[in-house]
Amino acid sequence: MKETTNYYNNLFPDEREREETTLLQAQAIMLRMLKIVDHICRKHDIKYWLCSGTLLGAIRHKGFIPWDDDLDISMMRDDYERFIEVAKKEFPEDLFLQTHETDPTYQYLPLACKIRDEKSCIKTMDDAYQGKHKGFYVDVFLLDKYPRKKLSYYWQRLLKEYFYVVCFGFNSRTYRHETLLRRFLSWFHPLFVFLIKDYQKKVQSLIRKSRLFSDDCYVGFALDIMFKRVFDYKDIFPLKEAEFEGGKYFVPNNYAKYLITCFGEDYMTPPPEEKRKSTHLQSVVYMNKTME
Repeated sequence: MKETTNYYNNLFPDEREREETTLLQAQAIMLRMLKIVDHICRKHDIKYWLCSGTLLGAIRHKGFIPWDDDLDISMMRDDYERFIEVAKKEFPEDLFLQTHETDPTYQYLPLACKIRDEKSCIKTMDDAYQGKHKGFYVDVFLLDKYPRKKLSYYWQRLLKEYFYVVCFGFNSRTYRHETLLRRFLSWFHPLFVFLIKDYQKKVQSLIRKSRLFSDDCYVGFALDIMFKRVFDYKDIFPLKEAEFEGGKYFVPNNYAKYLITCFGEDYMTPPPEEKRKSTHLQSVVYMNKTME
């Protein structure tokens, strides 16, 4: 572990102390994490790509959106499973691979994994996590293949809605802006909880089947997480590279269509000044704790 840490410290020096503002320090930390992930993925031929606001930043700003305080990447399930196994062995000691398996207190169900910086500690806007790994992070989104056949597709989508309700139940604050389907299903939350074991078996069965789908299919956030955006497989693959903070990182093949799906036709137009705000970071407990 020490040898690996020294290797990455030499390859990608930690530059957080060089920055003058909290936001720039946060971005420096996340960029270093991205460099390490990219290095490992290229070494082992694991496919990942920048997504969400990070992808928008790459295309519109060639780096972070100036006010953005998080970093997002996506992987298909097969690549994600390989990445987890490799990262356990190759991550330096100042990075923590946070999953339900490595951290029993990790309950952020919509996300399969976070990569945490162990030298920092932050509070986020929705900070319900009570564990000890609270550093700046990179979000890793897991995706599955979806069939083009409408009946199979909508069955999988219904199961995703079911999962959302099972996990979150009915809460007026949670559901205030949710779909009518979720509002309806939420009233049956106790029954869904009782049936969750059967649900999990169904999901695992669909996941196994999804691996067999051809490339002429949809790609969407994984069957076992709640987000519902769906993309054409051929708009994602083959991946291409784009500039991000002076380096080259992978992005979807048709990133324009991807970004339109996520942000609308005018994604290249920045929002008005009053909406250019950080949306995750609330405060920093400490920025650079010495590793023991």
